[in-house]
Amino acid sequence: MNRKKVIIGLSGGIDSAASAYRLQSEGYEVIGVTFNFLNAETTINAARLVAEKMDIEHHVLEAQNEFQKKVIDPFVAGYQRGETPNPCLLCNQNMKFKLLRDFATINGDAMIATGHYAEVRQHEGAYQLWASANPHKDQSYFLYHLEQEILGRLLFPLNAVTSKEEVRKEILSLLPELAQGAESQGICFIPKKGHGLFLKEAVFGNNPTAPGNFVDTTGKILGKHPGIHHFTPGQTRGLGINSSHRLAVVEVIPATNTVVLDEEVNLYQNRILVDALVIQSPEGLPETGFTFKTCRWGHEYEGRIERLPGTQAIVHSQVPVRAPAPGQALVFFKGRQVLGGGIIKRF
Repeated sequence: MNRKKVIIGLSGGIDSAASAYRLQSEGYEVIGVTFNFLNAETTINAARLVAEKMDIEHHVLEAQNEFQKKVIDPFVAGYQRGETPNPCLLCNQNMKFKLLRDFATINGDAMIATGHYAEVRQHEGAYQLWASANPHKDQSYFLYHLEQEILGRLLFPLNAVTSKEEVRKEILSLLPELAQGAESQGICFIPKKGHGLFLKEAVFGNNPTAPGNFVDTTGKILGKHPGIHHFTPGQTRGLGINSSHRLAVVEVIPATNTVVLDEEVNLYQNRILVDALVIQSPEGLPETGFTFKTCRWGHEYEGRIERLPGTQAIVHSQVPVRAPAPGQALVFFKGRQVLGGGIIKRF
């Protein structure tokens, strides 16, 4: 493997630009790659500008059809099942890192890099994924699935960054307009503040967007909702139901156009079913002695794992977990080391 040549995912944003700048400063031959997932000329032009400023080779890889099949379609299908899928996880798992690896392999068997906030360590001949030293920016939750073959050639130049301001100052002289820019947030293929509209049009079509029933866990009708695309498990706001107890969404059922409500206290669970289990750590996953998260910014819980046949397992939490959402990831940690993860399913 060519360890002084690196292919970096260049999005045109501040993190990937700073990562490319750091690698170049360290003596790497840097080649930028921008994925055209959405016919996004703005993104491509921004990445091209970064490459020009740094005088590095730049390629645009067309992947719109693959992005539709491997990210958007599964995202839509998950919502149609009443789940809450994570498109960033789908993209990292099915698209970005595999495309980077493939491009690097045919371009001098190079290393690969991204602007993610995480860390790769080598221990006893194997590679470990660690959370970033900056807990406020850590993105390891989205990367638990990375295989040894990818980790072995992967660089995270921002792994030790302690603040966003440090990144901004680093590229201020090179790209002042980028250094002052806002951070990108949200889902890339959904317009800002357009989540409900996207779900209405792309996920639920013309049928289930009409008003339907709020029901309790026994099926009793509690009221009317304006369309199930407005609701997700765990939600407490915008229900419009008078009750002496604080209510929350337990389940969304597209087949019957219903939203199931229950007292919020009943959303807390000590047992969580996960599927598509991936053990990222070469040392394996112990039965106990780990923590886990059910969302990127969520609390870390202590737990015990009960392995089931195939790729399923039940995670037992010492402290009840609020509304673990089917379709989201559950990720295991030991300190900052990522041990693996899986997708939360409904019992």
